[in-house]
Amino acid sequence: MRISKSVLMTVGILAGSVFVFGDADAQVPFPSGYRRWAVTRSLVVAPESRNAGFHHYYANPIALEGFATGKFPDGSVIVDERLEVEKRGSDTLEGKRVSVAVMMKDSRRYAETGGWGFDIAAGDGETLGAPSAVRTGCYSCHSKQKDHDFVFSAFRK
Repeated sequence: MRISKSVLMTVGILAGSVFVFGDADAQVPFPSGYRRWAVTRSLVVAPESRNAGFHHYYANPIALEGFATGKFPDGSVIVDERLEVEKRGSDTLEGKRVSVAVMMKDSRRYAETGGWGFDIAAGDGETLGAPSAVRTGCYSCHSKQKDHDFVFSAFRK
């Protein structure tokens, strides 16, 4: 079977465009060991919100540089771990894990979304793989923070 030069050139151009422009659907790996990273902030979101619960934000060592400079280098990973709110008498405690949302900076792979890949794992799972509409929604909201490299949180000093 003989393949024409034009077919090979077309395949090469398409493959190159994915390399140059990135892949918005590129998998974001689960950040194993994230609980050993720096905690950048914690907050409690009111029960009436769709994001209700305890939120703990973690940053890997590379992302800490971004919190200091406002420009996050490739390899930065930020995690939003959301936990249920559990009431025990007058105490408010962390309950079961609701989700782990992950932002990973890779300017080439995620060029279409400001250099960031977004994904989420539900419950106690460690499998990221939210539908593309969810990832697009993450970017849509984070795009409001373009002047801070698409990151909402700040490192509490």
